[in-house]
Amino acid sequence: MWTIIGVVLGGLISVVAQFWQGRVSERGARRTERLTHLIDFLSAVQEAERVAVDRYHHNVADEQWQARAKQVVDKVWVTQKTIHMLCSSEVNEAARRLAFDVQDVIRDGPGDPGEPQDEKVWEYIRPNRRAFLDAVHDYLK
Repeated sequence: MWTIIGVVLGGLISVVAQFWQGRVSERGARRTERLTHLIDFLSAVQEAERVAVDRYHHNVADEQWQARAKQVVDKVWVTQKTIHMLCSSEVNEAARRLAFDVQDVIRDGPGDPGEPQDEKVWEYIRPNRRAFLDAVHDYLK
């Protein structure tokens, strides 16, 4: 009798342990997936900053630049939408604000016509980039 109870109890413990391990593993995979998409978004934003600096600091505005600008803005918005699907509303809102900033600075410039324009591009984006990084930091704790 005690042998049967021991076998059943051992089997139950084994099933619970496997279930628990599976959940922990699944959570880790979801966190890794989110982190990958957050890094993709930051990479797209960084590329958009370079596109804006090329335009407003180095005075590049040819067809190749225009195609690159369109492509990078599209990438920023696609990666932002992925964040919307995978992350908290706070992270999504911070990503949206940053995406609008890079889109606006590419289309309209940093606003102040003084030199150097690269610094002004970064100043324009910096507040919402910082807010995004802070939101992600809190989210990933």
